[in-house]
Amino acid sequence: MKKSHISIPVPSSKFQKVVCAACEETLVVYSHASSLVTCNFCGNTITEPTGSKANMRGKIVGTAE
Repeated sequence: MKKSHISIPVPSSKFQKVVCAACEETLVVYSHASSLVTCNFCGNTITEPTGSKANMRGKIVGTAE
C-alpha cells in the first residue's frame, strides 16, 4: 500500500562554506554548530553557538555538497 500523500521530511541544517573575515580563507562549517568554531589559519572566531542556528561571523559563500 503506497502512501503518496505523506511527504518526506527535509532537513533544515546543512554544511556551509564560510569565508573568514580576517584572513579570507574558506572553511566548511555546520549551520547548527553546538560549539565555538575558530579559523584554522588565524584563530579568529567563525561561529558562535546559540539554541538553534549558529551565529556566523564570516561571509557565507554557499553550501558544501
